[in-house]
Amino acid sequence: MGAAVKVVAHYADAFWRQDGLAGAAFSRTGPLQEIHDMSGPDGEPAALFGFAHARTVRPGFEQAAVAQLARLFGPPAGAPVALHVRDWSTERWTAPSTVRRLADHSLFGHRLYQRPALDGRLHWATTETATGHAGHIEGALASGERAACAILAASAEVKGTAQHVTAPGRQAPA
Repeated sequence: MGAAVKVVAHYADAFWRQDGLAGAAFSRTGPLQEIHDMSGPDGEPAALFGFAHARTVRPGFEQAAVAQLARLFGPPAGAPVALHVRDWSTERWTAPSTVRRLADHSLFGHRLYQRPALDGRLHWATTETATGHAGHIEGALASGERAACAILAASAEVKGTAQHVTAPGRQAPA
């Protein structure tokens, strides 16, 4: 997680869904840059979570994050039942001592991490292995899809039923 701060705002209900909002936002007008609905399928528990850069943490950070949620999702977002903040840059096992200076993401998407390891028994599926949107949820999803397709294709080859594997909702190439 490096220099990231994760904020989870827990609410009594997923009010944004009742207003037709997805609970997702990208913003450059507050500490939270990326916000997502973290609620269960039925809205329980109800929560929004967001990421901020560790350099934005200073006195008043929590109030600024809640105020930003209220601007984006309406006044009810300004009154969470609980607010949880985790500054990953201060955690011993998730951040090297130089994390605040790191800007080199050149190894993200490296081909070595897109190939199976341990004779095909280990497939990497993380945001860091994505060729696009590395470091973001989109990268993690794309990487997971890539790894799942590779596993399904390898399984089909072992069973002698090799066929082109396509992710659900996508059309197979002709």
